[in-house]
Amino acid sequence: MTAYVKRVGDLTEPVELSAAQVAEKMTSTVDSEFDPVIKPSHYAGHTGIDCKTALESMLGTEAYVSHMQACAFKYIWRWRDKNGIEDLKKARECIDNMISSIEGDGQ
Repeated sequence: MTAYVKRVGDLTEPVELSAAQVAEKMTSTVDSEFDPVIKPSHYAGHTGIDCKTALESMLGTEAYVSHMQACAFKYIWRWRDKNGIEDLKKARECIDNMISSIEGDGQ
């Protein structure tokens, strides 16, 4: 095991990908695997670990729920001026994440 854990849940040394390999991986999965509200591709990380999962693991449930509450507030605050209905859906997703975390259902 290395002295520095580089990825959540994976203690192996990371495999370095070229820019072309990263682009290929992202473009090959964007249409089928990602959703702009529920699972945006820019939150997948280079290993595919979901940002929400890593965040809850790092913060713990109470702080994660507080973070999701703040995010929901942000989306509700700006929805008319930025992304419209998509921001309301994102706020709902944050609230659903809060409920799942509190109930212990996972993602």
